[in-house]
Amino acid sequence: MREGLPIPERMRNAPSLKPGLELFLMAYTDLDRGRPVIYGDYSSLSWDLIDRWCHAHGIFGETREDVFAHVRSLDDAYLKWRESKRPKGKGK
Repeated sequence: MREGLPIPERMRNAPSLKPGLELFLMAYTDLDRGRPVIYGDYSSLSWDLIDRWCHAHGIFGETREDVFAHVRSLDDAYLKWRESKRPKGKGK
């Protein structure tokens, strides 16, 4: 690293993305920026939001179905992770 510090453990052991999955990570990253937050609570990414992203990027057919499946899977995992980090006794 520039500062002469060691690379943090979580970066050294970061998972690698398998070839061909970049599109789905890009879609999820873009869509996460438009995620609705209601009363400080993160909502699931809506069907409409994913559909508009696909349309804007010219993604149709089976690839579009794959985007929906992968984005939903990533979103479910993210929301589950966020819930696990919530202090006990707060919110839902």
